[in-house]
Amino acid sequence: MRALNHVREREAAEIALFISLEEPTRGMIADAASAGFYEDGAGRKFPRVQLLTIEGLLSGQQRAEHPDHQPDLNFKKAKAESSAAQKELI
Repeated sequence: MRALNHVREREAAEIALFISLEEPTRGMIADAASAGFYEDGAGRKFPRVQLLTIEGLLSGQQRAEHPDHQPDLNFKKAKAESSAAQKELI
């Protein structure tokens, strides 16, 4: 977990996921918890390092916690073109 958190910091990622076949150990849980939380612009908090299992994901008991995708947050919308200016193709 320490290595995963180190890579998360080096790559400037806000959240890292660790998905395993087995349940995490107490040490893994403690290391993940020590990474703290990411707070989004709306004030919601998400664990920076999240431990998930294949069984938990497939059964629907677990899911990755992350800020919802906001499509207009980072990209500008293109201006709409007038349909009258388009010529017939065939």
